Amino acid sequence: MMPAYADALAGFVARGVRCVRDTVDSATGAVVRGAVGLVLDRVDLDAVIARVDIGRIVARVDVNAVVERVDIDAVAARIDVAAVADRVDVNTVAARVDVDTIADRVTVAPIAARVDVNGIADRVDIGRIIARIDLVGLTRDVLREIDLGRIVRETGGGMAADTGAAVRGIGRRGDRGVNRVADRMLRRGDE
Repeated sequence: MMPAYADALAGFVARGVRCVRDTVDSATGAVVRGAVGLVLDRVDLDAVIARVDIGRIVARVDVNAVVERVDIDAVAARIDVAAVADRVDVNTVAARVDVDTIADRVTVAPIAARVDVNGIADRVDIGRIIARIDLVGLTRDVLREIDLGRIVRETGGGMAADTGAAVRGIGRRGDRGVNRVADRMLRRGDE
């Protein structure tokens, strides 16, 4: 049987071992950190970086494997869209847009088919449109262009001649009719 002090001695030894181990670990860590610090202080990082062949490193990177590990939703959640939009120079973007190419690719018929022409017409205030038209000026311009006076002179003369001929023809027929009636009444044709 072990004496009672043996348990106390075993505990004391165990605590001592732990203390020595912690001290060694701490000292080793300090030594390693110090050694690494000394090495890093003497390393010319610019010279090291200058010797690195970035092309070879990039060539060995499996981009697909990297992309598969990226959580796109997490990346998108961290994007400040307002900040990105604030940095966009809209004039530069617009200057690079080829409107003719876009217009060539647009099929107008489906767009026009979706336009509610009646809805648009219902919203148009015809009275306001008419009120903005200079009808007097428009009429003056139209009359100036068609030279209404010349048209009246040219057509009026012809109409007057035609009307005169028609009236004379009616007069002659009327005269003949009156003569026939008078001849019957006076019995001139019986003789």
